[in-house]
Amino acid sequence: MSTRRNARAGVEDRWHRPARKNELVHYPADAGPGDAIWCMDPKHGQVGSLVCTGRHGHGQRWQARWVAEGQERSKSFAKKADADRHLRCVVADVETGTYADPLRTAVTFGTVAESWLRTKAASNRAPKTIAGYRGLLDVVILPKWQDERLRDITHERLQNWISWLATDPAARKHKKKDNEAVGLSPARVIQTHQVLSQVLSYARRAKYVATNAADDIELPSKPQSKDLALTHDQVHRLAEETAEAELAVRHRADTAPVKISPAALGTMVRFLAYTGLRFGECVALRVGDVDVAKRRVLVEKSITQVRGQGRLEGGTKTHQRRSVPILTTALANELKNVTRDRNAAEFLFPGPDGEAMSVGWFRVRFDRATAALGLTGVTPNTLRHTAGSLAISEVGSVVVASKLLGHRNVSTTVNVYSHMLDGDWEKLSAAMDSAAIKVATAGQSPERF
Repeated sequence: MSTRRNARAGVEDRWHRPARKNELVHYPADAGPGDAIWCMDPKHGQVGSLVCTGRHGHGQRWQARWVAEGQERSKSFAKKADADRHLRCVVADVETGTYADPLRTAVTFGTVAESWLRTKAASNRAPKTIAGYRGLLDVVILPKWQDERLRDITHERLQNWISWLATDPAARKHKKKDNEAVGLSPARVIQTHQVLSQVLSYARRAKYVATNAADDIELPSKPQSKDLALTHDQVHRLAEETAEAELAVRHRADTAPVKISPAALGTMVRFLAYTGLRFGECVALRVGDVDVAKRRVLVEKSITQVRGQGRLEGGTKTHQRRSVPILTTALANELKNVTRDRNAAEFLFPGPDGEAMSVGWFRVRFDRATAALGLTGVTPNTLRHTAGSLAISEVGSVVVASKLLGHRNVSTTVNVYSHMLDGDWEKLSAAMDSAAIKVATAGQSPERF
């Protein structure tokens, strides 16, 4: 058991000590083995005033010693001025709360990263989130920083590495299909920095380092993308074509019939486009979650594909339980047919084996349909974006769209759909014109502000 010591600091001369009271000290020529000897080197101080220690002339003379957080630490220097300067810095760090134990800063980044990841797993983060952290660490971060001591990781080195990731083709493990010589995408670089910064922030909180070297790193700009959105007509044709694609897919003769009909697959496409559910939320729905009479769907689960673990069921992305409206009568009637005479515990849109549908199985049918219609760049997430776009275009309310999509904050919806809000200026202009005309026809002048 280690003993905690009181805070103190000072600089000691490791080569000399003062003479003790009544101590007999000899000059070197008169001393015998084990006798105390006066230092005769004028460079060390006044001759005959300092007693030599057993370390005299060996190693560095001056030692800065301090006690912080109950532990005594020291560092040696050749010059007293350097020892004093170092000690002043240490004392200042202790007083300001930025002190980091030099022994702890010798721990490697890889060790701290594993400890950080365990805390994330213990805090009930989604398995897919943990898998994402694991992937970034193993593929991008640890190959560079795993064996680096924390004290050697500087802001400058991190900035140079982040810039290299964003610009050098050598940072990519796989070349782009168009052979464009670029580094990692801005989104990937930003994700890498976020994980790196979280690990170093954990190291700072755990007193491994005094500061987070990843703070204030210059990152590449992430271009604002305008996701595709479909029209009502395109949604209808895509749903029909997806149902046709299921009929066209060849099935092995020795396998059981799929548990979802082509018509239900078409309904699923319309359901995604008019409810805005994430794909994982949609395939996690049970028959009992749909109330056709009240035209509401209860969303509280999500199924995600995690590498090495398969499909896992958990909470929604935002950990919120919400009720989503069935917005059209046609969709309500289709869902009525899909749910008729079925067990409430069954998946609403099951996979071929009756279990949760995988995104890969769905994409085979969905991608055939988009190719047949010439809809390039359309993915299942396009249907979610379509729901948000149609909601805003019909009612002009970002708040309504945010609730429909299950965004935790309205600001998220505004950031994604800001390009669709330009039409509000026309609505505002029309309203202002109408108000001004009413005032003018009433023979009154507009109020001046």
